[in-house]
Amino acid sequence: MDFNKVIRFLSWNEIPPEFISSVLSMIIVIILAIVIRIKLKHYDPLKKPNGFLSIVEEIINFTDKKVTELMGNSFEGFGGYIVALGAYIIIGFIIGMIGIPNFFQPESEQFLIALPNPFTNIAMPLSIALCTFCLTHFEAIRCRHLGYFRRYVEPVFVFLPVNLISMWSSLLSLTLRLFGNALAGYCIITIIYVGIGTILPPSGSLTGLVLTPLLAPIAHLYFDLFDGAIQLIVFTMLTMINISQEFISKDDLALEKEERINRKFEKKERKQRKISLKKAN
Repeated sequence: MDFNKVIRFLSWNEIPPEFISSVLSMIIVIILAIVIRIKLKHYDPLKKPNGFLSIVEEIINFTDKKVTELMGNSFEGFGGYIVALGAYIIIGFIIGMIGIPNFFQPESEQFLIALPNPFTNIAMPLSIALCTFCLTHFEAIRCRHLGYFRRYVEPVFVFLPVNLISMWSSLLSLTLRLFGNALAGYCIITIIYVGIGTILPPSGSLTGLVLTPLLAPIAHLYFDLFDGAIQLIVFTMLTMINISQEFISKDDLALEKEERINRKFEKKERKQRKISLKKAN
């Protein structure tokens, strides 16, 4: 099959600028991780941390505490993923606020235009929501093994199509929540930049020059920093809750199996009693 007839591969200059913002966010996260690693090599545990390391320590301690509270002791060490995920989200919102010129695509129509928030393209929130989705089902399979697939035919087999559809609800919820909030903020800020200059003609341009510097910083503080922090908290919290809900200890798994066997035995006994009553009559 000639895939070129089915899928048209994009050249570098045709790639959406949101993808560039996303890659830039990931590079910044990687650089921060390397810097922290280097600083930790020269860190004296007997001395009180100061400056950059003190902030990092507070963030890590807070994240580890939340992981323990929401996920339990079985997920010790999972805080690293949550910190990286949260850093990626907030840095993406900050990039949309700063407006870094897109000099990465010299032949694109977006050349030198400010890079947007990466989450205004639904593919970016979908990608990190897929990470949570895969981790959630991986944890379910790890704990329940083949018993994982039983959820799709409960309470009876005819519910299989409904259960398969509902399986994707958490993925859609995480994706659309982040995408919707980022896109709404982008639209409102765009209206402020573009619309103010045209609402009061003929002196609209002068009005725009006066009002835009006053309103734009407030809009950026709310829709980029504040809203970005809110989305960071919501997304990471839901990630921890969704994954931890799939965890089950060996004792609880054995108890669940025993209860299931007992229910089958009771059901069999009821059938036997009905058959006996029919024969007696």
